[in-house]
Amino acid sequence: MNTPTLLPDRTRLVCRVLKWLALLILVLMVAAYFLMDASSSILDSAWEGLQPHVREDVSYSGGKKLLLHVLAAIGYFSLTLIVIGAARVFSVFQKGVVFAPAAVRAVRFLGLDIFLFAAVQLILPTLMVLGLTYDNGPGNRALTLGINSNTVILLMIGAVILVIGQILTQATDIAHENEQFI
Repeated sequence: MNTPTLLPDRTRLVCRVLKWLALLILVLMVAAYFLMDASSSILDSAWEGLQPHVREDVSYSGGKKLLLHVLAAIGYFSLTLIVIGAARVFSVFQKGVVFAPAAVRAVRFLGLDIFLFAAVQLILPTLMVLGLTYDNGPGNRALTLGINSNTVILLMIGAVILVIGQILTQATDIAHENEQFI
């Protein structure tokens, strides 16, 4: 690999520090999920969104509790995918290589993670309310639909990073061709 295609030492050091910081954040997020009962907090926020007459008809069966806790876990841990993707990008760039297939995969993975997180955040409130009220009587079921600007922005950021990953693929191919001529 040519020296000009490597990142400067200072940038590599920053990437190394950020990789370890991202991994520390990942460990703290997983610990916080279990220590702070994040699943119940997520369920409480869905519960608060229900109208009082709908709440009265909600009953919790074992299957419903499992479904709701699985949905809450998916919502929470989809955020950890972004942290894993960021750590992966930093890990690749700490090696100093920019135009390599590993860098392309890492950037695309991060873009896909952000896009998937936003998609999950878009549909999760609807699924939580449906999970709470699917077995309620007629007139006491609820359906919630909502789109906020943060979710739309995250969808766009994920899409932009995916496009940057595609551009990086082209740049990597060009760099590889140039190495063949030298």
